[in-house]
Amino acid sequence: MEHYICETLDELAQKIDAVYVEDRKAQTLRFESVGNAELSSFVPFIKQHAYKKDIKKLSVKVSEAQAIYFFQHGFKIEASILAYYGLQDAIFLVYFLDDDTSQINERQNEIIDKALALQTKAIDVTYPEKIEITPDANIDSPQLNNDQVISFSGRLKTSENDDVMVFNASKNNEVIASATAQYNPEDSAVEFAAFMVNLGEDIHTVISALINYMQMHYRAKGCETAFTIVNANSLTINSVCAENQFDFGGTLKNESFIDGKLTHLNTWFKRL
Repeated sequence: MEHYICETLDELAQKIDAVYVEDRKAQTLRFESVGNAELSSFVPFIKQHAYKKDIKKLSVKVSEAQAIYFFQHGFKIEASILAYYGLQDAIFLVYFLDDDTSQINERQNEIIDKALALQTKAIDVTYPEKIEITPDANIDSPQLNNDQVISFSGRLKTSENDDVMVFNASKNNEVIASATAQYNPEDSAVEFAAFMVNLGEDIHTVISALINYMQMHYRAKGCETAFTIVNANSLTINSVCAENQFDFGGTLKNESFIDGKLTHLNTWFKRL
């Protein structure tokens, strides 16, 4: 068994090739990948780090085979993405350092029920006026006026990205909506996020058009799974996911700080 002698979490992440985000506002520590960690040493290290930094929630995304070890240390399943790692599912495991008193409220349950009821509807992504969608590798280039848009925030993103692009939807040479996509070729998966739409536009239609284009774009790259993690309090964005035939993977509790509040997020996924 390898014992990790590292002074900082950054040192450990570099040593084992892990990818993580420490969200200080939400007081969460999230591992998108545990790399090649020796789990018997990795779990005690991250728990100790979390206690020192007053982290309230540890979260890891691992394969089914890896999940078995975490169960032995008190981690529980919050969500999953089917067949993310080839034949194995991706499991979102969590460990609360305080007692977990957060609950999925009645309104959030109603949102999921209403959204799932829409999955049988056939959605026409043809926009009533000519719309053009273009990918842009420069994710920092300003396209939308933030004062004139509706934004659907999700998780604080990782600083290490495999392949990140922004997709802009334009009408009459003016950008009316955008979304970002973070592609992980190793896992053959892409995460859609940061949906933004100009006020006055049809949110369902425009975001559906963006999703449809991004799906085709990444399917052509050999990507097998698309997923998105969205605000559990928004009927609009959860409905859009369901309308576009994404499957519900579960709710991540107290996962992000949105609009000044600690917020649950819903996981949606789709095989491309």
